[in-house]
Amino acid sequence: MKGFGQIALASVVSIFGISAVHAADAAAKIQASEVVTLPSDAAYGGGDKVGSQLIAATYNAGNGPGIWIVADGGYRLYHNGSLLAEDNQAGRVRFIPMTFLPGENAISVVSVNGKGAPGVLVQIDDLDKSYYSGSGWKSKPVVSNNSWKNKGRDLSQWGGATTLSYANNKLPSGGALENFAPNTQAKWIWTSDESDPTAVLLFTFNVKAEGFGVTTTGGDAGKVVIASDSASIRKYLQSNDAVTILVPEGTYDFRQMRNAVTEAKSKGRTWCKTTCTEKNRVTGKTNTFYRITFKANSCSDLTEAGVQIVQESENLQAWSNWITTKPNKSLVGMGRGANLRGASIAVRSNEGSGNHIYRNLAIYDVNPHLIEGGDGLETVGTASKHVNKFWADHISYKWISDGMDMEFVDNATISYLDFDGANEYNCWGTDPYMALVEDAHLTYANNYWHNTYGRVPKVTGENNGSQVHLYNQYVDYNRFFVAGANGHSANAKAYVRYENSYIDNGQGYLAEWGDNGYVYFSGVTFGNGTKQQHRYNGTVKSGVPQAETFNPSYSFEKRNVADLPKEIPNLSGVGGRYGKMPEYNQGFGQSNKAASVTLTAPAAGAKITASADVTLKADAKDNDGSVKSVAFYVGNTLVGTSTAAPYQVTAKNLAAGTHSAVAVVTDNSGLTWMSEYVTFTVEGAAESSSSAAPASSSAVAESSSSEVSSSSVAESSSSAITAESSSGTIGIASPMQRATEAEAGFYRIFDIQGRPLYSGNRKPAKMPAAHVIVIEYSKTGKTLRHYIQ
Repeated sequence: MKGFGQIALASVVSIFGISAVHAADAAAKIQASEVVTLPSDAAYGGGDKVGSQLIAATYNAGNGPGIWIVADGGYRLYHNGSLLAEDNQAGRVRFIPMTFLPGENAISVVSVNGKGAPGVLVQIDDLDKSYYSGSGWKSKPVVSNNSWKNKGRDLSQWGGATTLSYANNKLPSGGALENFAPNTQAKWIWTSDESDPTAVLLFTFNVKAEGFGVTTTGGDAGKVVIASDSASIRKYLQSNDAVTILVPEGTYDFRQMRNAVTEAKSKGRTWCKTTCTEKNRVTGKTNTFYRITFKANSCSDLTEAGVQIVQESENLQAWSNWITTKPNKSLVGMGRGANLRGASIAVRSNEGSGNHIYRNLAIYDVNPHLIEGGDGLETVGTASKHVNKFWADHISYKWISDGMDMEFVDNATISYLDFDGANEYNCWGTDPYMALVEDAHLTYANNYWHNTYGRVPKVTGENNGSQVHLYNQYVDYNRFFVAGANGHSANAKAYVRYENSYIDNGQGYLAEWGDNGYVYFSGVTFGNGTKQQHRYNGTVKSGVPQAETFNPSYSFEKRNVADLPKEIPNLSGVGGRYGKMPEYNQGFGQSNKAASVTLTAPAAGAKITASADVTLKADAKDNDGSVKSVAFYVGNTLVGTSTAAPYQVTAKNLAAGTHSAVAVVTDNSGLTWMSEYVTFTVEGAAESSSSAAPASSSAVAESSSSEVSSSSVAESSSSAITAESSSGTIGIASPMQRATEAEAGFYRIFDIQGRPLYSGNRKPAKMPAAHVIVIEYSKTGKTLRHYIQ
């Protein structure tokens, strides 16, 4: 398949948003770039420790769900009250691999501006969509407590964040920004006043069902637990408490091998067999047909030719693991998802079960060689007691004997389901039973059905009737009928509304329906090989069924139908756009996790003389592999890489000023992980900057950290001002002789003491200090003017 306190990164080189400089090329002095001090006040997160159950260190940036963040300053990043990451280095890009929970996801950022233009850039990647920093965020410059970081916060007194006009491919201060999320739509944001030194920025998104199942909350009211094996998953599903069950990314074996005939006999049932009458579509082989009857020692109910009773001595195997459940549960695969082999989960009203959420899971290999040998996931209510509230989202489903049946259930949604009916173990090469729906109020949204026999879905009215709404479906190869509808009486009608969908290779009928059944197709595109015909009470009719049906009471998002064949397969199933259906014999165990790393030297707050070398050391450990290398960065510059313990490098020629260092470990599989930062100070005479303009904005980003030494700044005449630097006297023009905006192509701004405040390709509307030194350059790099403002 594709340790808290450290952050997974895109790569070891060019990892922080500027191109890495290797130690061999580091003869040039490493400048003291912008480093801030994060607030110690508890109202702004002071004292909080990095750590969350939801961090999934099993993939690098862009390969799974998570949060990208960078600030032109520093920040603390929170999710539902937990501190995910913090950094005090401007321009350092971090990616935090995350599992987002059903329900409210409260994202919070405390950011500090150090020098020049401020800004925070954030992209949040969930399984099927991304969220971006922009006008939808809230902001405040000052807070009195830290309730802002928690779920359920009151935002009524918060103003909207301001979207800054800076391009999102560079820092607001003008420096280069690299290795942020490709093609991001995120915008730099701040409070309404760029001079505010601190900004608290908030964004909330809800992971919830569309359609009938929108009120399903699962285990949101209870605690969050991690279940790392099949026994723990069963235990929590059967507990009496509301609980959100996180399953670490990986593959889990639920199978319980047994003699299927022995088991059937104990229940008064019979397994029957015959030779398949056609070759399997997947393998081209002729398999044996196995089907159960619900009579003892009899196959008389079956119509297949040559059917025989299967004997115990034949040792026909079954391995489904049937798991009943209690109410108020969320079962969530972490990261790119969890694969549950052989699990057969039943949400039954007999146990009082309901209000269940299943998300980011693959459920597969439930007796695929048998007919009516068990579901992978099902609801089972009764006419007098329906299951209430159910949502299955981003489920991959394959090699399942009896489909995904929804019986006697209300307020239910199935979304982003990837149901692959291809089956090399039965007669036809496609699962015969896909989705039986009885007496249900059910929404199917954004689902991918492929290699199916039929029943996508088959809807019946048993006692109370059914209303089933499907939209944004993509069907690719269906052998018999797509939608079925049949009500058993005028008081138990079956309604199917099938709209805004795309059907390829529909080999049979669009609908199979009869008395008290109603099928309505609207906005459906019929692609290659799809027959526009339906069958009503056994009579085949041409055209598209458009019987009178119900109108859903909820709003929903219609996708562009022409895009469904590309979008839905990519977004549906376990892991969404990052995952895939497991292999049949995929190995068991949790996914590889990144190594951990801690920077041990220099010590936090260390003061080092300018002429001294600085030794950077780290401890690195990999519990499920080996450490390949540890790279050391000062600011955004790679100082060196160590490939063997003890992991350390020597940094030479560090400029005076405050520095922020991190270590990045790479394991034998290529996973990377970043340490928390360590701040230290190099003391001594500061290096002055050249008065010549750098050749590019990235060069400015590096050189703008140097300081102009101005122990005395005085007017030398009524028309000129001079500033004395360590490299000589810089002539500074009178403010009356400034270049125009059209003439100037780049600006650098220093305070009166010569410390850098800003560099960029336009002059800030508001200066970062009351009195500043401004240097203007032409687009070709020529110095135009110096002046004090």
